[in-house]
Formats: sequence, structure tokens, C-alpha cells
Amino acid sequence: MRLCSMRQIIRCGPSFGLKSGIQLSAFALLGCLLVLLFAPDPLLASARAGDIPPNDLCANPQLIGDGIHDFTTIGASTDGPGISACSTFGSEQIWNDVWYEYIAPMDGILVISTCGTVDFDTRIAIYTGACGGLVEHDCNDDGPDCATYSSYLLTSCEAGVRYLVRIGAYAATGSGSGSFGVKSTEPCDITCPDDAAFETESCSSDGNGGCGNDGVSSEPIQLDSSVCGTWFMQGNTRDTDYYTLTVPETGGILEIDLFSSDEVIGYVYLIKEACPPHVLDYGYGGCPTFLRSGWLDPGQYRIVVAPGFERPLSCDDPSGHSSYTLSVALRYDGVVVPDNDLCANAEVVSNGSWPFSTLLSDTDGPGDSEPECGSFGTGIGSDIWFDYTASCAGEVTLSLCEATDYDSRLEVWEGGCAGQVIACNDDGASCSDYASEVTFDGQCGARYLIRVAGYSGAAGTGMLEISCVGSCDCNGNGVPDQEEIDRGDVPDCDANGIPDSCELEADPALDCDENGLLDRCDILAGDLDDVDGDLIPDICQCDIHPQACCPG
Repeated sequence: MRLCSMRQIIRCGPSFGLKSGIQLSAFALLGCLLVLLFAPDPLLASARAGDIPPNDLCANPQLIGDGIHDFTTIGASTDGPGISACSTFGSEQIWNDVWYEYIAPMDGILVISTCGTVDFDTRIAIYTGACGGLVEHDCNDDGPDCATYSSYLLTSCEAGVRYLVRIGAYAATGSGSGSFGVKSTEPCDITCPDDAAFETESCSSDGNGGCGNDGVSSEPIQLDSSVCGTWFMQGNTRDTDYYTLTVPETGGILEIDLFSSDEVIGYVYLIKEACPPHVLDYGYGGCPTFLRSGWLDPGQYRIVVAPGFERPLSCDDPSGHSSYTLSVALRYDGVVVPDNDLCANAEVVSNGSWPFSTLLSDTDGPGDSEPECGSFGTGIGSDIWFDYTASCAGEVTLSLCEATDYDSRLEVWEGGCAGQVIACNDDGASCSDYASEVTFDGQCGARYLIRVAGYSGAAGTGMLEISCVGSCDCNGNGVPDQEEIDRGDVPDCDANGIPDSCELEADPALDCDENGLLDRCDILAGDLDDVDGDLIPDICQCDIHPQACCPG
């Protein structure tokens, strides 16, 4: 059923489910949804063959509340209704089911999820009423981009109402174990602001839904304003609305807020003006969906909003599911170009945690990574640089896991700014939100450049974590360098974990004025000038201090 992930669609340019000329099968569309991350790592329950779960029957549901719950359907029978709204490949039954009782604590939105936390193809249904006369409230077969065809049910709930939750398998022979999450939240207010404009396109028409297709144009939207619109999703077609935005100057953070029904997964994309679309950044989720992006250049951009494919939407839906509000603002708040924007101005770092921002950063490294760095293309940009000297002979790990607010990329360079990439990563295997992590073999005292950038120019903020397994003994006295530094036996003026004497011995050019101290330490102490901030003393650079090249 899943033919591609939403991220693959986004990264393939124009093929991200637009209503203009895009016709995919319903199953392909379902397979191209984004995952809404809900539950932590699965805590798989176990069951012996032949055991019957105590909540096997509708008459014996297990009482649950919000949180994560382990479960198994191994050994369960099928006693629920034979039909449901989960109808795929001609099957409506939920097989080998187990039952739970949930009392809603509020009027709001209820999420029940097995997304990525089970080892079989699940279905979830929720009912009201007694077991002999159940009334189906909602059902989900496959959640957006959920592994193993697991489920993500998003529905409304009323305070004090008793709901029966049914979890089972898609196939008659299916069963398994895992965990599921339950969470209810207050509904989101999507009331249209009094000063908002209204979308000129009427619902179900195609007035602002394309990128240069058949004369269909984008609708303008102004900074610091809101637009209230409508959308629909029927069969293979969804309403995708394009808005044109003019950014007048460099230096701000663009804030895009999409307010939509809690029961509809909303998508918002930021793309370049040119067609076909080139996605710069994107976001998805419930109400609201936020997108934050730093700008490099003034000019024309497009904002695209669309509903997900998880439920049909009709025009003028009385529940308000077909309505949305898009708000756009540009704020500055002191955002400046990072000091380490250029490779020549790389920030000296050591093992530990280093906060950073790539907002407003330029791209002075190559615009493409090596193909082996990731599975979704080679685009890389909005880079900043760090200068790292390995303090161990062993594995060095650079991690942005769980520490960035954008789609990052990492590269490790050897040989300076004109050198070559020796390690790289787009999406770390254990990282969420497309964060990066890379491990490489470090050599004691070797200098490496770390390039922190974004996929296709994505930008944001984060924390770079550097760790090194092992130790160095650069002077060969049998005592680890870090131990000597901690005791104060040897100086380490730049705090990179390498004794200054070892660095000078390895590379005499680090002391261009030959005073026996590292040049960068002289600069940090204020003893030498460095007007261009490249950690090379001005007296050693011809273009700044001509006598440096002609002392006579």
C-alpha cells in the first residue's frame, strides 16, 4: 500500500500530491502521507502461543487513560462487528481484536496510535454504546507513513463519554504485540481573525492551485497578515492552495502559521518562486502547524498549504474541517549572520556541546554532498563551519540528534577549506526529524573541519554534540593529554584537549610570529590583531599587512 514516503515526494520536486494534473491511486496517496510522531520507542509485550488476552472480548475491556500501553493480540479471537469504515482491498473486518474502555476527560481531540510501535499490520476502531449494539465513531487502518502498516486514529471526543477502543489486525491470520498511545487534547481555535482577507478561490475550483499550470496562478499574501481559506479532499484530488509572498530584505525570520481543524493533518510548504516547485522548508501536523525559516535574499517565494489524505473533506463542511487560516509575519529580533558562516572563519571547538544557528548563513561549500551521504538527493546549503582537533585516537561522533529544529546535514573535512570530505550524513539512523549524526576515525592531534548545513538549504538552530572515544598521549610520557591538562601540567590555551606544545610541534605554522604561543591564543588574549576574524594574525597575512610577505 505504501509506494513512497511524503519526504520522497517533497524531494522529487513537483510530485507532492497537487490537485493540478496529479492523479494517483487512493492507495498510493495513502502511502504518501507524513508520519505524526506520537509514541516513544516500542515496549513490546510478550505472549506465549495459546494464551488468551484477558481483554479478548468486547464484554471484558481493559480500562485505560492517556499514556502508553503495552498490549498483545496473540491468541485473541474476533468478536467485534464484521464491517467498519476501515475498508481497504475489499476487507472491512478487524481480526483477532482486543478491547479497551476509555472515558474522555474533556471535549476535544483524541489520538490513538500504534504508529511504529507494533510488529504487525494493525487496525484501530472506536465505538460508543453496548457490545450488542456498537456505534462506530471512527476507524483507521494505516496511519500516515507508519511502519508495518500500523495505525493512527485522530477523532473528536466528548467529556465523560465512554468509548470502546478495538485494536486488531488487517488480515485474518494477523496478530502481534507492541504498544499504543492514547492522548486527548483541547480543540484548537481556528476562528478567522477580524482583519483577515479571504481566499479568492471558491471551494472545489482551481483558481490558485498550481505552479504555472494552464494559466493557474498563485494568490498574493502580504507580510503580517492572514488569509482565511477553504479546502477539500475527494478521491484522488485534494485542494492545494498557492500563495505568493514578497520578502523585502535580508535579515529576518519568516513565521508561517497554519490553523486548521484538529482532525485534519495540515501541510505547509515554502518553495522558490520558480516552477517546477523547489521545496525550501516544510511542516505538517495538527492545529496549528508552524514553519520558521531564515532568509538569505529578498525576492518572491510561494507558500503552499494542503490538507492530508487521511479523511475526505467536502466544501462547506458543517464541522469546519474544510476551513483554515494562514498567517504570515516577518520578525527580526536581532538575528544576524553567524560568525562562522564562512569556512575561513570556522569556530574552534572541542569535545562537548556547542549551540549554533544557520539562520541567514550563506553557502560557501559545494552545493552537493556525496551520493552516499543520504538517500534523498545531494542538495546541501546554508552552511556554517567548526574547527575541531581530535583529542583521541578512536571514534569521533558528531551528533545533532534530537537537537535541531530543521532538516540538517553534516560533513567532516580533512585538509582545510580546500580539502576533501571524509565522512558525512543526512539522516542519522537513530535520529528523529531528519537530524544528522556521523562517526569517523579520528587521529590524535589531527585537525578536522565540521560543516553543519541543511538539506537543500534548510536552516535553523540546534546543538552540536562532539564526543571522542579514547585518549591521546602526544608527548609519549605515558600520561593521557587530557589528564595533564586537567592537572595544569601543560597549557591548552584554546581548550581543544591538545597540549599547545604538541600542536606547535605538529604544525609550526600555527605560530607565524614565532613567539612560542599558538597564534589563535594570542588573538583571543588580545595580543595580536585579527580584523577579518579568521584566527590568523594580520601581521602574517599579505593582503592585510603587506610587510608580512616582504619583511625586508
